[in-house]
Amino acid sequence: METFSEHPSSPSTGNEPSPWEGRGRSLWLRVVIGLVCVALVAAVPIYMHQQDLLVSQARAIALDGAKQRDHDWYAAKLLGYVAVGIHSDDYTTSALADTLAIERRGLFPGSATIVDVALAADGRTALISNAQEGYGIWHLQGKGPESGRENLQATRTGTLGAGSGPIALSSDGRRAVTGEDVSGGIDVWDLGDPDRPSRTPVRKGDYREQLLELSLTADGTTLFAGFEDGSIEIWNLGAGRKPRQLARRHEHASGVRILSGTSDGKTLLTVSDDSAIFWSMTDPSRPTKIAELKSATLEPEVRQWSSGALSADGKRAIIGRGVWDTTNPQSPTHLGDLSIIPERATPVAISYDGSIAFTVHDEPGGPATSDPVIVWGLKDGYRPVSLATLRTPESESWQVAMSKDGRTLAVGTRTGGAYSWLLPNLRKGFMEDACRESPPLPPVPGFWESVSTESPPDVLGKRPFAICPLGGRSGK
Repeated sequence: METFSEHPSSPSTGNEPSPWEGRGRSLWLRVVIGLVCVALVAAVPIYMHQQDLLVSQARAIALDGAKQRDHDWYAAKLLGYVAVGIHSDDYTTSALADTLAIERRGLFPGSATIVDVALAADGRTALISNAQEGYGIWHLQGKGPESGRENLQATRTGTLGAGSGPIALSSDGRRAVTGEDVSGGIDVWDLGDPDRPSRTPVRKGDYREQLLELSLTADGTTLFAGFEDGSIEIWNLGAGRKPRQLARRHEHASGVRILSGTSDGKTLLTVSDDSAIFWSMTDPSRPTKIAELKSATLEPEVRQWSSGALSADGKRAIIGRGVWDTTNPQSPTHLGDLSIIPERATPVAISYDGSIAFTVHDEPGGPATSDPVIVWGLKDGYRPVSLATLRTPESESWQVAMSKDGRTLAVGTRTGGAYSWLLPNLRKGFMEDACRESPPLPPVPGFWESVSTESPPDVLGKRPFAICPLGGRSGK
């Protein structure tokens, strides 16, 4: 029986490619790859050159915007946003952020060495303790769109004595408390008639205990005072009654520099270098210590706190650099940390719901005038986010106070006076939120050429451009 098998040398069936055909395809593929590589090599320098041109254009426009500050705030903001839209880097974003922060900053004219600041809940009444001019009552109001600037104008409406020291103001701005830091004396003032404030002595100064801090409950009927020896005092300031001391407690080993309470007056946070104590004030005449945190244990690398605040709703606190959930004040829970440690012995301003906070930053290695205020977003307490940096022009910041809605901020400096900021509704970041609130105000033809040395960039498009071409109301 014959067996047939396929021999290696069997003739081709005709379906297999010839060796020359395979070599041709390989050569063609190599040629294509080579051409692509040549094109890429040629395109990269062109692309890099175009990017360099964009960066150069963006930075030139950002510089034009900075030059417009104090002359045309509309132009300064427009140029700043356009520069960021063309190319966002540290140069363009910092230039825009500085423009927005400076534009929204206002001055308390004539103020100098600030000892303390306080704001009413609506942000319209401010109390300023000034080492040279005593305790001043100020009225804050917006300048209006005709001014071309989004900031507040401060007008001094009265003076409450010639001393200086810690102060406090009720939520409605109708009751003020002033203290003499050296003597320890305290007075309460009825501001019902702004032209004729009436004074009632609370505590006679005996020069034996230095007064460090004062705090009022929202309704202005209960006063808390903190002293250098680590003690706190609680006073009843009920309307129509003579002030009466309810209690005195000595639980801190060092001076009590922070007193911060909830709006209902039921919980109080006191902070010193060594510790933070939560108090139950259900019965103010019998304050009960319900929790204590030690700085040396929780932050051994810091060891001293002396800064902090409790939100008015009692659910969030900042102590030192730590962010705490205080829904249950008997067992505070540490959530996260601020990336920048607040300067020692400075207050923290925190919004009613604890979502926004302001701290003073002692910049290491920088000049004294560089100490800024940091704006923090605390909606995610585990990951606090820095939203903005606010700087005063002449002196370091060291006192802060804010309105209930977080839109008005008062900042006191050591030698350069007091300042206010009219802030946007902070959600994501200072630039984005200010952009979102910018009104649609398209300029007249030829406006761009009058404010910038650069040609109008493509980011503006063909439509009329406005302050915020990146989005927000004006970009819709």
